[in-house]
Amino acid sequence: MSVDLQHLLNHFEPISLDAADKARLMNRVDSKFVVPVDKLEEILEGTWSDYQVLSIKGERNLPYRTRYLDTPDFAMFNAHVNGKLNRYKIRFREYPLTGMRFLESKFKMNHNRTIKKRISRRERIPEENEVEDQFVMEQTPYNREDLETKLYNRFKRVSLVHKTVNERITIDTDIFFSTDKKHWKALGDLAVIELKQEQFSRHVGFTRILHRHGIRPVGFSKYCIGVSMLYPDRKINRMKQKIRMLNKLTKHP
Repeated sequence: MSVDLQHLLNHFEPISLDAADKARLMNRVDSKFVVPVDKLEEILEGTWSDYQVLSIKGERNLPYRTRYLDTPDFAMFNAHVNGKLNRYKIRFREYPLTGMRFLESKFKMNHNRTIKKRISRRERIPEENEVEDQFVMEQTPYNREDLETKLYNRFKRVSLVHKTVNERITIDTDIFFSTDKKHWKALGDLAVIELKQEQFSRHVGFTRILHRHGIRPVGFSKYCIGVSMLYPDRKINRMKQKIRMLNKLTKHP
């Protein structure tokens, strides 16, 4: 990564986890953008006064860990890549700096709205238990006992919170995928930017900044990209095109 991300983040005022959680958007409209990491400097320049950056224990570029669940035949992956309007993701999300761990469901509705639900979990508690069974059954059309681990994912995340508008920005870099937590494959020198808004607007906040740099939203799912990279039999034409686009952005053949 050629850009000094830590230096860029030092320009922002910090915000604590408790304060940032007050701006958490669990029912929201998501927009995703993918850019080369070395473009972050010109994107972030001039935004210092409008946003605060999440800081935990002095760190602003925070590690994340994810474990994705799916059915044996990849029902959730297939629903996504086939463009099904109402679709789900089920995952464990871990925050190593705080030790917090959640079982999460994400429901993508019509009109690009996402509803996220989660419950706190602990690694030492057996995965198969009544709490998880009930959560999955209530929040999704799946049964926990029918799901299995398909993908592990780790990355670094910067979280920005707008000072006056109910808008959150996440910037993910150093993205890796694995099927066994031993052998990891890198996505490349790319940054995935996600805007979380109550209602999508092109005229305020970060959307306007990205538009000024000629950056347009793209459909992007870490889970689907990771599955396509590590399960070659799942790389249908739509995902092949997406991976070619990512390779072009990283300037690798």
